[in-house]
Amino acid sequence: MAGEGKYGILHVPEFDGGMSSFLRIGATADDDHTWRDHTDGNRITTTRGDKVEVIGGTYSMKVLGRRQFEASTEVEDGRVKEGGITFYGKSDIDFVQGPRGQRRIREATVKGEVHTTFHGDATEFHYGSRLESVTGDENAPSPIKDYPEVMTENPTVVDRTWAKSIASYTGSAKLPVPSISRETWAKEMVSKTRVKTTTDETTVEGASRSSMKAGSISSSTTVEGTMEDATEADIIKNTTKASKIISETRADTKDEMYGDADSYTKGNSKTVVDGLETTINLGMVNEVVLGAMVEATVGAEATLSVGGTATVTIGLEASVSVTATLEGSVGPSLEMAPAVQQLFLNLTKTAPVRTNIAAVHLMV
Repeated sequence: MAGEGKYGILHVPEFDGGMSSFLRIGATADDDHTWRDHTDGNRITTTRGDKVEVIGGTYSMKVLGRRQFEASTEVEDGRVKEGGITFYGKSDIDFVQGPRGQRRIREATVKGEVHTTFHGDATEFHYGSRLESVTGDENAPSPIKDYPEVMTENPTVVDRTWAKSIASYTGSAKLPVPSISRETWAKEMVSKTRVKTTTDETTVEGASRSSMKAGSISSSTTVEGTMEDATEADIIKNTTKASKIISETRADTKDEMYGDADSYTKGNSKTVVDGLETTINLGMVNEVVLGAMVEATVGAEATLSVGGTATVTIGLEASVSVTATLEGSVGPSLEMAPAVQQLFLNLTKTAPVRTNIAAVHLMV
């Protein structure tokens, strides 16, 4: 024996063409290894109790497995690198420098198919400068079966959730998210929601813009109870451009308007009332017709004016009444026109005095 310390060497003779196994404990003067265990054949190690291995240097293990895949594990400076069929390449863990100069551990893993099942609570916390999730590849070839050498393939994504309750929060009143951007590109989108009650609240401090472009839009709303729609704004602008607008309402309607109303129609206008129409004006009525005016009444007509009534007609006015006409005026009535032609099937005059003054026809 040479050198200091105790050591032992166990030599096993070769078997059948070069197969050798040996176990060396300790070291010789010309050997730096303090432990060497070499096996060329099969090896089975059984540990009945606890086993602790403390390695001060680099640890490396490579398993060929008699297949085209190679599995290996390497531990160096606290970093673990793994490679094998389950990782499709490798799993590297090393140290990187964080955004504030601190030392962090980084893990890079490439895997094949993974099935994970959790029986119990699961909690995830992410703290860092970036969190990114990518599914599929925009440049993946299609059909994928024609490109066997390409490993990337766009999957079918199915997300199913059954839960007692679901709560999702993005930002908070104390720390809101500075900017949120969402984009969806799809050839067809189907959305279905069935709930007992729903509440949707949106508060926008600045401007709100909404835009939609579609070949056709079909919207249907069915409400069993009362449908309420309330809008409060300083100014409301509504612009509609279409070749034709068809509106149909089957219900008793009640409209209330508080404020001035201004309506302009460029084109022909026709109003048909199949039933009784009552118009009450509490104030002055000004009617100006620039052009021809034709009024036809088939049935009884009663006009009651309480207050002043001024009618100015510039052009031809024709009034035809095929029935009895009753007009009552509690106040003066003034009509001015170049010429007034009145046709009556049965003329009954109730006014005691009729005075013609040039083109002015004054009836009291």
